Amino acid sequence: MKGEELMSNSCTSKVRYAKEVYDSIPVFYCKQCLSLRIKSVPGVANMDYCDECNSTNIEQTSIEEWEDLYQRRYGHRFLEKPIY
Repeated sequence: MKGEELMSNSCTSKVRYAKEVYDSIPVFYCKQCLSLRIKSVPGVANMDYCDECNSTNIEQTSIEEWEDLYQRRYGHRFLEKPIY
């Protein structure tokens, strides 16, 4: 029983660590519509655009800050998108 508990705690801490690392990676988003669907023009340096609205006004932030921006603009969290 003790070994199973130790293994479970180890897996939980690995998942927690992985989430912290993943959440620390900055995201690029469209400042116009807040989409995360950012594309780059091949062969052209620093030419990113939004695949949703075609804006070239691209910003970088943490995923937490982006989620807050999204919720303030649209009134719900991205993963809680209403289904119509």
